[in-house]
Order: sequence, then structure tokens, then C-alpha cells
Amino acid sequence: MGSDGPTSLEKRVGLFKDLALFRDLPEEELNQIAGRFIDYRLDKGKVLYPSGERAENFYIVFNGSLRSRQDDGEGRVIESVLESGDPFGARALLLDGSEEATVSALRDSHLLYLPRPDFARMLKQYPQIAERLHYLAAGRQLKGQVDFDWLEKGETVHFVARKHRAYLWVRLSRAMALASVGFLAFTGAIGAPASSQFNWFFGGTILIFGAVAWAIWETLDWRNDYYVLTNLRAVWLEQVLLRSSSRIEAPLANVQSVNTHSSLTGRWMGFGDVVVRTYTGTVLMPSVGNPQYTKALIEEYAERLRKENGQAKHESIRQAVRESLGYKQQNGAPVNLARPMQLVDRTERFQLFKTRTVVGDKIIYHKHWFALLSSLLLPSLFLVTVLFAMRAFYHGWPSSAFGWLLALTFMGIPMGVAIYRYLDWQNDIYMVTPESLIDSERKPLGSEVTKSAPMANVLSLENHKVGLIGLLLNFGVVRINVGDSTLDFDNIHDPAQVQQDIFTRMEALKIKKEQGKADEERQRMTEWLRVYEQERGQSSPPSAGNGQAVE
Repeated sequence: MGSDGPTSLEKRVGLFKDLALFRDLPEEELNQIAGRFIDYRLDKGKVLYPSGERAENFYIVFNGSLRSRQDDGEGRVIESVLESGDPFGARALLLDGSEEATVSALRDSHLLYLPRPDFARMLKQYPQIAERLHYLAAGRQLKGQVDFDWLEKGETVHFVARKHRAYLWVRLSRAMALASVGFLAFTGAIGAPASSQFNWFFGGTILIFGAVAWAIWETLDWRNDYYVLTNLRAVWLEQVLLRSSSRIEAPLANVQSVNTHSSLTGRWMGFGDVVVRTYTGTVLMPSVGNPQYTKALIEEYAERLRKENGQAKHESIRQAVRESLGYKQQNGAPVNLARPMQLVDRTERFQLFKTRTVVGDKIIYHKHWFALLSSLLLPSLFLVTVLFAMRAFYHGWPSSAFGWLLALTFMGIPMGVAIYRYLDWQNDIYMVTPESLIDSERKPLGSEVTKSAPMANVLSLENHKVGLIGLLLNFGVVRINVGDSTLDFDNIHDPAQVQQDIFTRMEALKIKKEQGKADEERQRMTEWLRVYEQERGQSSPPSAGNGQAVE
């Protein structure tokens, strides 16, 4: 552990230009800021600082990889990975407190740090940096309070935010207005005749209790919505209390542009909308605090992902060249940054009708059992009506063969319809394969319609659970934006699980294709080098100057 080998100012500025924290600062000011940072080397396995130590420095990872490990005090350990470009340590300095996490090096790492006095000087000189660091610190604190069970193995949450607090106060103003009317009713009761005072007090009480309930509902609804930025995707989680739940996301690899929109009120209060666009799909993040910085964060991590994939490809080619030349693989070579994704199975153990089946490398889904029972409701009511009518007509059960034939005929109609609808439910399937999405609808006695889309063409994903029944029974729709069209998996059980299955397959396919391209590139490079070595081993061709003809 030491501070040898200072980096050049040019390299520091080059890194800082790509960080959202320093976005839009002139190069002259970037030079001044970067010049104040100090180099620090941390060997693999070494601890930078333990939890509880007084905060003294603000850090930025120049290159390498570190692990932040924090105990939330409730038995849950929160871990995250810090990589090149990640700033950390600001929150403890802003609160003038101690470090909340233990940070150690996963591999040999090179850090840049700013001592406490220089950090305070930077915040005073550049208030926009101070504002961004406060916003980033609040997001990382919120990250430790929420458990996102849909994350993939190896997926790291970089930032979490809610809608701006000013947006909440705008929503609460309506409840406050209702409460004001209730207090006015109390005031009116004072001067009202004794015979009507009870009505005034009762009306005011109802209005005030209604306003309080409304305010609680608005607050809980505000707390349930999150914006999440990971190393793989940008996500908007929205839950309308007792009404709906949805998750809309866009893979960072597919992000084409990020735009912002703010109303006059939003600009005054500091919030606005962030729109993440893929080729055709969008993820709308409404009422985000500091929308320009949020936009810059998404752009930073999207560009970082592209660079990491490029670096991994370059490193694999370089190692192939070394192997072809007979050199040993270098120790400490950068790891392949493409993270293998693993399927996470959160299927409930008990289901009335099995709605998710894994067959080899395929996942097959049926519509939720509630959709089946809903379709069986009318035939069942008809069957019950027939039974009651038969009992009433015959004062019991039929005594003749004709009576039984007539009864069975009327009973057979709803039973036949019920069997038909069950088979129809059984035949309607959604399928996720390693390379495609399939929606197949086959009528028991009729046509079959199959719609499919290549997994590689998926641009964005979203899931919605609508209505109290959908929330309680955990079913809804998964909408897949593919090119200029959409593919809907309707009435699907656990839409969050289905969306995660699709996202996992998307990432696995992307890694497979990237690996295939890298393998082809390595083979081509190896072949070029083999031919080159063969040509080097041959004698030089005769030159025109020795008097011999050159063919």
C-alpha cells in the first residue's frame, strides 16, 4: 500500500471529463481540480479504511476494483463494487462523521484522493459539485434502505432516487386545502345555531380525517416509487398504492439518448422529467430531482459499459496475440468484463395451476390461474343453475331415462364449455428460449397463431400489475418493445420474474455474441500472425538492383 507513481495531469483530466460529477466544467477548472488530487496505490486484499473510521479523504477510482461492505444494523450486509471513475467517501465528509462501510481492494487498484481541507475548498469554490455530491450521497444512502430482489448476480446498483420532495409537497397541497376547508367548518360551527352545530362539527371532522388519510396515501405512494441505475440498466419502479405496480427498464447497452424536460414550476423547485430513449422504446422518469445530473449519470454509465466491453475485447485479442507468439499470459491482466448472467428462479412453491415450467433451455409460461377461473365462471354458474332447476322441476333427481338424458344434455353444455376453455388456457403459452420470444395461441378445435421475436431485437422491457386483484394475486402484463412493434405477455403470473427471465436471456445472448465475435477476431489475428511468422522464416525476395528479373 503506497502512493508511488503519480499520474499525469492530462490523464486525470481525461478521466474527470467522462464523470457526471464534473460535467460541463471548463478544462481550465478541471485542471485546477485534478491537480489537487493525490495518487494512492492499494494492493489486492488490502483495506483502504474500516467501518467506523473518521472520514478524512474523498476518493475517485482511477483504475482497479474495490468492494464496499456495510452492515445496515439489521443483520443485512450491503455490498457494492467500485470501479474506474466511481467517486466515494463524500457522504461521511459532508456529514463530518465516520465511514459507514469497509472498503477493500478486489485487485491492485490506483486511487486519487482529496484530503478533507482540499475537499471543503472544492465544494466552496464549485457549488454545483457540492450539490451533485449531496444528491449522490442521498441516493447511495437510499440504496442501502431498499432491497431490490430482481437484481442479477454481478449486477451493482450505482444510484437510487425517489421523485423530488417538492413534487410530494405539490401533491400534499390538495390534502392541505381539504383540511383547511375542514377547519373552516369548525370555525363556522362556532357562530352557527345550536341545532346545526353538530352538523358543522361532523362535516369538519370528516373533511379533516379525509385530508389526513389522503396525505398518508400520497406519502406512501411517493415512497414506493424509485429510479434505479445499475451497471446494466436504467429502471423506473412505480407502485400506485392498492392500484398497480410496474417496472420499466432499458438496458444501458441500448441507450441512444437521454433527454430532460422541466416545467416552470419544476425549474423553480429543482425537478424535471428524464427520458431515456433506446432505438424506439423509452423509459420516462418523471419529477426527478436534479434532472441534468441524473441525465449525466445515465450517460456516464452507458458510455462506461461500452468502453468496458471494448476493453474486454481488446484484452482478449492481445492475449491471443501473446499466445500465438509463444509468450505466457500476463499476470494481473484485466479480467473479462462481460459478466455471465444466471437465471434466478423465484417461482412460488405452491400454485393452484403451474404457470412456469423450465424445460431444458426453454422457459414456458401459462396465463395466471385467475384468467382460467374467470373464463370458467359463466359455465360454472350455468351448471349450478341447471342443477337447481332440475332439482326444483323433479322435486329431486330425475326418475326416468328421458329425464336423465335431458339433464345430462343441459349439464354437458357448460361442462363442455369448461373443458374447452381449460384446454384453450393450457394451449396458450408464452415461451422464452435462449434466442427468441414466442407467443403461441392454439384453439382446441381451431386455428393456431404464433408470434415470435428475436431476443437480439429487444429494446426495452416493462411490466405492469393493474388493479387490487392483480396486486394481491401477483399477475399482470410484460410488454416487450421489439423494433417498431411490441409483444405482450398478458395475464402472466409474477410479471417481475418473467421480465427478469427475459433480461437474463438478453444479457446471456449479448455475451455469447460478443464472445463469438472476439473468438473470430482472435482466430483471424492468430492466422495473420502465423502467416507472418512463416513469411519471416523464408528468404528475402531478390531485389531489382542485383540484375535479376523480378516476376
